[in-house]
Amino acid sequence: MGISYIDMHMHTNHSDGELSPKEIINLADIEQTKILSITDHDSIAGLEEFKSSIADDMIGIKGVEFSSYIIVNNKRYKIHILGYAFDEKNGKLNKLLTELKLKRYEKHIELLTDLKKRIKAIPEKYINDLDFYRYCWFNRDVVNCFKKAGYDEDTILDLKNYYKQNRFSYGNDYNEEAKRVIDSIKEAGGYVIFAHPYAYGFDEETLANITLKLMELGIDGIEVFQSDCSDKDSIKLLNFVNENNLLFSVGSDFHRLNSSDGRMIGHGINNNLCVEETSLSNTIIDNKQYFKSKK
Repeated sequence: MGISYIDMHMHTNHSDGELSPKEIINLADIEQTKILSITDHDSIAGLEEFKSSIADDMIGIKGVEFSSYIIVNNKRYKIHILGYAFDEKNGKLNKLLTELKLKRYEKHIELLTDLKKRIKAIPEKYINDLDFYRYCWFNRDVVNCFKKAGYDEDTILDLKNYYKQNRFSYGNDYNEEAKRVIDSIKEAGGYVIFAHPYAYGFDEETLANITLKLMELGIDGIEVFQSDCSDKDSIKLLNFVNENNLLFSVGSDFHRLNSSDGRMIGHGINNNLCVEETSLSNTIIDNKQYFKSKK
């Protein structure tokens, strides 16, 4: 089969990505990526399409990325937690996913209520077609509705500037406590991975304290190779997981084509990934916790 890569961290249009699961699979095939997982934010809505579209020569792994937080030394830190190879029918996991889905809906309604106070005549025909339950950059979707409806450039520019000054956020109440996230994934028989440790901008001491706390809570590993991570930091993380008997993973965090940094499935940014083997994927494959094409 030749060289093939692994990518365990990608997003589709079921959260804030651009492509459908089927389109992700087609692109992964072009990019020589044969072991892959879709990890949409707080959602597994794209899982069935992912499973039904997987190519014959690929290995698919169930995945999800949770918005979370952890308290260390009485300070709250926002983090992301990845879950893999879980039972998607597990009650505890689905309860958490449903709660987050409803929180998204409520936040989007709040955003639209505020919009109606500012602009009396909004393009409801297009806005009503949006998926209010999807994790997304909802403000961008709203701006696109105004564009589709043919609103004048001044109105659209005013709207863009407003959202730029009032950056859209799901807020602190939206992030779920790390222990609950970890426990939910574990109860569903899945693996828990600390996502992109160097993407949060933590100093080294803070990152170390957060990682140690996550280990106490039962994480299985760390995303060592990641698009935003330097080679030096990846080596540091790899040494850490080996010293602590943790699993390591790789993920591009791909969202869309033509992204500002040019990241690509399996390759990362400027080919800084191109990983052919990870202890996480090996463990999942050895335990037969993956899926393949049924065609």
